[in-house]
Amino acid sequence: MLQTLTEIKGQGVMKKNGAKGSSYGMDDLITVRAKLWLEIDGRPFFGEGRFQLLKGIDKYGSINQAAKAARIPYRRAWSYLHAMEDRLGIQMIVTQTGGSNGGGTVLSMEAKEFLKRYEGMMADLEGVLKKKTWNFL
Repeated sequence: MLQTLTEIKGQGVMKKNGAKGSSYGMDDLITVRAKLWLEIDGRPFFGEGRFQLLKGIDKYGSINQAAKAARIPYRRAWSYLHAMEDRLGIQMIVTQTGGSNGGGTVLSMEAKEFLKRYEGMMADLEGVLKKKTWNFL
């Protein structure tokens, strides 16, 4: 019989030798987690870091501020943006240099649609993890 995650709580975790694990408390809860990333021809091109970078650009209107928020060096942020544009074949950002209104960066409509789809995939993955029951014992 499968048990839900809440049913596993309080039953302890078995070690390989069959003994109750002392490294885990009896009240520990096993949590299933997953990371989502996208690949083209087996090569990763988009994941959590680049997602945070694009969300930051959308929020701050600045690659520099977005890179700081995502804890990515500014130079690497630019490298990520160029790589995404090359691999996807779409423009990710629209930049405006200086002037009376100052400069800034916004996401292209294609980038916004891409983010929306990625967020949908993340929500679907989280939904599967929440609905699925797991038998670890």
